[in-house]
Amino acid sequence: MHTAANPTSFLKMAIFDMDNTLLHRSFIHTAAAQLGFTEQLQHIISECHPDVVRTQMIAQLLKGRTQEELVAVVQSIPVVEDAAAVVASLIERGYVCGIISDSYTCITNHVKEKLGMHFSCANVLSFEEGKATGVVSIPANFLRVDDSGCMHDYCKCNMMHHMRSHYAISLENTLAIGDGVNDICMIRQAGTGIAFNATHAKVNEVADHIVDERSFMPVLGLA
Repeated sequence: MHTAANPTSFLKMAIFDMDNTLLHRSFIHTAAAQLGFTEQLQHIISECHPDVVRTQMIAQLLKGRTQEELVAVVQSIPVVEDAAAVVASLIERGYVCGIISDSYTCITNHVKEKLGMHFSCANVLSFEEGKATGVVSIPANFLRVDDSGCMHDYCKCNMMHHMRSHYAISLENTLAIGDGVNDICMIRQAGTGIAFNATHAKVNEVADHIVDERSFMPVLGLA
């Protein structure tokens, strides 16, 4: 997790998914295509492992890659054109803005800085002598606790609750935006949940609002 800004200086929070939300594509699928492990990635995904196991197995595919190689992948993926402008507008309205992703902090931090956001929460990919070891650490705040509100062992909603508590933001003043199945709990539990070009019908079903254009401008009308 990487945070900045005074935790007491905000009234509301906007949480963005990264893959297929802030970015036009998924980082790991783009990395697979560019670095040559698409077949291995698809095999891991098709086997329907538990989330934590799948995360660990996918990290193994990045073993030996440099951080520069991985950042070059995310730099090749277009960011939604108005993302930075909308984040700036939200901040002007008193929002603390950040990313919660099941990707890696070396990637989400890059996107956070590019968009002028306050925090980035993701898995931590280990590097030794400048190269990925294939080992990934999952921050404890992603993991289920007694009052998680869902039964998943690993869920973005747990990190959402941790971050809003860190910034002293109430649940009703928390806005969550995402596209995929792994965003469902976060979108459902947030005060305002937004499905952004959803990649699964269930995301639209649980969301308070649906955005089906590749623009965050409609979010400003809901914030």
